[in-house]
Amino acid sequence: MYFRRLSTRGKITYIVTVILISLVVAGIGFAWWAAQAAEPMPEALAALVSDDQVTVDYTVWLTFTPTAQAPTSGFIFYPGGRVDPRAYAPAAHAIAAAGYLVVIVPMPLNLAV
Repeated sequence: MYFRRLSTRGKITYIVTVILISLVVAGIGFAWWAAQAAEPMPEALAALVSDDQVTVDYTVWLTFTPTAQAPTSGFIFYPGGRVDPRAYAPAAHAIAAAGYLVVIVPMPLNLAV
């Protein structure tokens, strides 16, 4: 009954406020959902360890550097939607073992868009 007693301007203000609050709640929900990436498999976690062929560094980015020679070219991996960047470690480790520098760049909200 409160809504009926409002003036036209009051009704518009009420509707706009409800819409804005709904958008904020939806945005927060989306950010939380997008941040929930699946855990990488054990094989991926095992590939994050440096060995005699590849040096793994995880400061800002996941970097896989071959130890046998200085790389002259490389790859940049952009993780897929809602995928933990560490999940690409087995492929990156194998490519680095072949002599290429590989960098896996973590994306905001785990979304490479």
